[in-house]
Parts: sequence; C-alpha cells; structure tokens
Amino acid sequence: DAMVHEDVARMMQKPNFARIMNKHAEVNHVLSVYPASTYPAHTMLMTGCSPAKHGVWANFPLKVENDGIAHWPLYHKLIDVEDLFAAAKRVGCTTASVYWPITGCNPNIDHVINEYFFYYPDESKDVEGVFRRMGADDVAIQAVRENMDRFPFERHGALAMDSLFDNFINGCACSLIRSAQPDVLLVHNCWLDSLRHANGIFADRVISALDDMDAWLGEIIAAMEDAGVYDDTDFVILSDHGQREYSRVIHLNVLLKQGGFIDIAPNDTIYDWRAFAQSNGQSATVYLANDQSPVLYERVKAYLESLKNDEQYGIEAVYTREELREKYGQNGPYTFMVEAKDGTAFSGVLDVDAVVPLAEGVIKAGHGYEPHKGPQPIFLASGASFKDGAVVENAQLIDIAPTLAAVLGADLPQAEGRILHELLK
Repeated sequence: DAMVHEDVARMMQKPNFARIMNKHAEVNHVLSVYPASTYPAHTMLMTGCSPAKHGVWANFPLKVENDGIAHWPLYHKLIDVEDLFAAAKRVGCTTASVYWPITGCNPNIDHVINEYFFYYPDESKDVEGVFRRMGADDVAIQAVRENMDRFPFERHGALAMDSLFDNFINGCACSLIRSAQPDVLLVHNCWLDSLRHANGIFADRVISALDDMDAWLGEIIAAMEDAGVYDDTDFVILSDHGQREYSRVIHLNVLLKQGGFIDIAPNDTIYDWRAFAQSNGQSATVYLANDQSPVLYERVKAYLESLKNDEQYGIEAVYTREELREKYGQNGPYTFMVEAKDGTAFSGVLDVDAVVPLAEGVIKAGHGYEPHKGPQPIFLASGASFKDGAVVENAQLIDIAPTLAAVLGADLPQAEGRILHELLK
C-alpha cells in the first residue's frame, strides 16, 4: 500500500527484493483510480473494472453522524463483478488471500483472512471468531493461531511494529504458503501507507521502513523454499496509489454549514442537512439530501464554484458525477467531487475552523486525489510467465487483473482493462 516508483531503486539494493526481482518485467508509470484510495484501487486491481462497474467508489459510504460503527467495506458481496479469484477457480487453481480488501466471505477464495483491523472493544478476545465470520476456514484459522504472537493486542497512537497489523499479516501469509501452497495468493501490507501518512512521503522513517519490507519478503522466500514452490512461483509486487504532502486542512462541512446547507441543533449535533461532504483525503464527495431537486443541485454547484474561486479554500476543481463517469469511470450516489489543490487536504468535521494549517514543522501526507498527480504506484513481476527486461511505459491499475488472469490461462470477460501482452512470455 502506497509504495511508489521512487522506492524501487532503493528496494533493488535490498537483498530479498533484489533476489526476487533480479530479472523482471515492469511498468514505468502506473495510473491509479480516482479517487486514488485503497478500496477502489484494490477492487480495480482484482477485477480490472472501473468503480462505475465494480461498485466501490470510495473507501467508505456517506456517514453524516458518528454512530460509533466503522463502515469500511468488508464483504465480497459489495463488488458487482467477478474477480481474479473467480478466474483462478475456473481454471482449477487453489486460492488464498491475507488482508486483501473486501474479500470477506468470497466463495472463490479457499483460505481467506479478510482485511479487518478490530475496531471495537473486546473484539480481540475472539480473534478466531471474527475471522471465521468473514469466511476463514480451518486452514486460515490455523495460520492465524500460528501468528498470534504477532497480533497487535495493545494498539496505541504511535506507529510501531507491535501496534500495527503488518507483521501479523506477513506471518499469516507465510503459514498459508507452508500449509496450503495456494496457486494464487494475494497479500496486502499497509506499513508504508501508514508511515507516509504520519511522516511525509520520503521521510527518514519511511525510507528505513523499506528494510522492514525487505525482511518480510525474506520471510516469504523462506516459506516458499520450505514448501518447495519457490522456483515455480511468479512474483508480482504492486501498489495501489502514491501520496502527496499537505500543509493545511479544509473542513468542507464547515463551509457548507456557513452556506446554509447544514443545520446544527443546540446540542451541536446535525438535525438537518441538504448537502454534506465526505473526505477522500485530497478530494471529497459531496452528497445531496435530495439529488432529484434541480434547484438544490444548482445552488450547491454554484456555492462550490464560488469556494473554488476563493484561493483560501484550496479547491482546484468541482466535478459532477457525470463528468467523472466520462473521465475516470467513477460513479456513486454522490453528486459532486471536489479536488484539492497541491498542499491541501479535506476533512468533513464540523466543530473547527474552516481552514486549519498544520503546526509548524509537522509534515503529513495523503491520497485520494486525481490519479495522474504525485508519485505513482508500481508494478514489477518476475518468474517463468514474464519476459526479463520487458518494460511497458504506461499502464493502469485496471490492466493488472486481466494480465494476471492471462498468466493463469484464464480470462476476465467483464474486465475493462487490457492484457499487458508485452510483459508476458
């Protein structure tokens, strides 16, 4: 998650990455999804479809009130098209997934440990039960058991290995390799994304974390050698988006309240709204309470355009849903998407000033912006299926799933991306 093209040269100096990718094919520039966010991107990576077709338009749906529930998409049923796992099963492959997003109860994954970060009190008392409810079978549960010493029972604000899930994720992947030798295994690691959010894109702490990434690759290599499958494996190292740094946060719902579109009760809760913004990081979706009202539509659009014309609010563009469907294959129940200018991020909270600069010396980074901006994600592949030294200058996340399906001798008939034949033997 959030590994970028600039990381590759550094990673090629690491022993395990260099061993896997000593001979490889790659894409130099990989265009992500809009908004460049984890869940739309990972769904695109495993379906080869745009959000308008696969159905995951943002990291989470509209949430006006804080109801204490984490509304992250978890279950396979939220995806409207078939995925790489379905293609793999069609040609007789066994499948597994560790913390790949939106794989809960996916019928085409034999051994699934769905991405879940144990959001609620006391959930950690029943780790096995939580994973079983999201589809984990006995083999997956055994992998969880073998790595409970890596499970982050004590989580806190600091970004440290013992407080995040990445070490646990990698351990579970290694256990599944040893016990099940799945033909297809997808693993989602979040360490770089977390560190970049907190420290900036190329901070020293982020660069040193590349050593952690390489150490985890070393564990995977060892597991594959133990299982006797290393020499027969195609390795694909890819990412979903980059990040960009920002120095201020714009609270769009404060501005919508000032514009008369959100009403606040005496107890400071929302009692009515006509337009509401949900942050994607460096973009935001704007929902209308009545999207069938042309009067409300025009009022909100005119107001957002007026904000764009005021430099202090950091808005680069205001897109309609129709414009986004045409430009990016993006579609959802929102009405507008607001794109941030460089150095700006959006938030949806209401009880602050509209414009809040970061404290002096603080560096933060985020994503969710238009996909051509900032450092770009990566795609490198090695193994018997790929041409050593083959390079595609430009491709998109949407091309990855049909390409990997072709490696398996399968197809994805619903995919909108193309097979990157230039990389394949």
